[in-house]
Amino acid sequence: MATPSIAHGFHHSARVQGDRPALFIDSASYTYAQLLEQVLKIASAIDRLDPAPHHPTVGLFGYRSVTAYAGVLGILYAGKGYVPLNPHFPVARNQHITDLSGVKLLILDGRCATEEARELLAQVADGLTVLLPDHETLPDWTQTLPRHRFHSQRELFAHPSHLTAPKASEHTIAYLLFTSGSTGVPKGVMVTHENVQAFVTGMMARYQPGPEDRFSQHSDLTFDASVYDQFVCWAAGATLYPVPEAQRMAPARFIQEHALTFWESVPAVITFMQKLYQLRPGSFPSLRWCVFGGERLTGEAAQLWQRAAPHATIDNSYGPTEGTICVTGYLWQAERSPGECLNGIVPIGEPYPGQAAALLVDGELVMAQEGLKGELCLAGSQVTPGYWNNPAETGRRYFLRVDASGNSERWYKTGDLVLWQAGVGYHHLDRVDRQVKIRGYRVELSEIEHVLRQAAGSDQVAVVGWPVSGENVTSVVGFICGSRQSDEAILAECAGRLPPYMVPRHLQRLPQLPLNANGKTDLRTLGSLVVIPGQPS
Repeated sequence: MATPSIAHGFHHSARVQGDRPALFIDSASYTYAQLLEQVLKIASAIDRLDPAPHHPTVGLFGYRSVTAYAGVLGILYAGKGYVPLNPHFPVARNQHITDLSGVKLLILDGRCATEEARELLAQVADGLTVLLPDHETLPDWTQTLPRHRFHSQRELFAHPSHLTAPKASEHTIAYLLFTSGSTGVPKGVMVTHENVQAFVTGMMARYQPGPEDRFSQHSDLTFDASVYDQFVCWAAGATLYPVPEAQRMAPARFIQEHALTFWESVPAVITFMQKLYQLRPGSFPSLRWCVFGGERLTGEAAQLWQRAAPHATIDNSYGPTEGTICVTGYLWQAERSPGECLNGIVPIGEPYPGQAAALLVDGELVMAQEGLKGELCLAGSQVTPGYWNNPAETGRRYFLRVDASGNSERWYKTGDLVLWQAGVGYHHLDRVDRQVKIRGYRVELSEIEHVLRQAAGSDQVAVVGWPVSGENVTSVVGFICGSRQSDEAILAECAGRLPPYMVPRHLQRLPQLPLNANGKTDLRTLGSLVVIPGQPS
């Protein structure tokens, strides 16, 4: 059965207001009509050249370029889901994602068609069809990779576009995002068109955006917050402003120059901007909605931002990738919200309309009760179907619950420990397991340990988040016993296999790892042993 595409929101805006700006990037503005023209060219090329028409996804290796955004839409117009790669990831991780997703066709923009792309294509398991829309002719390095089929701009766009609207999909996957996996291998979360459409519909009702709005696009395409930025913006007929890489953590000038009205990012941006004195009162008068998520937001940070953006409403959002971007939200109110923070952390609030939440307490699913703590579980139209080709992990994290009426509902166990407070909603307390978030990216510490163990050539390794105490983890520290490898060699190996935010900032050597009464590594004791050079102990 065909599935309506999430690209229909963009398509409608392009048809009714083609002359309005859809994207501002690299100091250039693209109207909806101009962007649609590129989207249709890419979609038609995919439809014509795809060597695996029945495979549900296409890879995209692009970064903050018009081709990257046209590629996202073009893949969707062609009736496929997109699998984003990230130039900031090591080649080995992008290779894992490419191989695990099974894509047979890859779009490569001009910014990513570099030595890293050549190395990636040299290592992937299967031969791919590679589209290079930014290259009029094929780069010389493509001749060194004869098992892949490359198509330049001249060849791709020589044919007229035969698609004129988003193609009805035989598949339900809108995009496939890979999160950190506890076995050392990333997990692919399948997010459907229905999941995303439910989210976009909810956000349109919550924020009431319009064509005059200007949305930031802060997140990389491999972070699901980017989906919010793009598809809520384009459904409203508004303009998307990707933040240049050099300004991502210090975007004050960018916000002011373009009079942005919607801002979305991780809270770490607030801390960084404060250090640079970029949060002076009244700095951002144009902002009317500011959405923060991906990690815990402190009350102090919320107050700093509110003073800088006095006309904005701050929305502290929460949600795992498996719940489609965010599932709960808390609207900051200057008068009452500081008193509603718990341990200085802003609440994550209540589920959006159409979504449900409950607590897993002693193996039983319990509806919210005053002061009750438990593992947060989610249900509703945004809960995704599971992990790509990973039924064991899907079965571990997803479950069915039959209600009193005999209806079966799908639930997801988040691994987050929360507390319910009437009139406020949920407070995020900690992780049930050892998963942490670093700059908005969800990280399994055990995945880092897996790589560290191999790099050190020792089974005696452990990783803890840093800082050990405090609101947000910003990095990790590794402990090693009995390794003959140098710290430099170990860290270099980690850097070659892990994204930068997962590479330990520091390694410490111990004669042995401390154990608790159960004979397991005593992580609390390890945390107390962390000594960072140049940092107070």
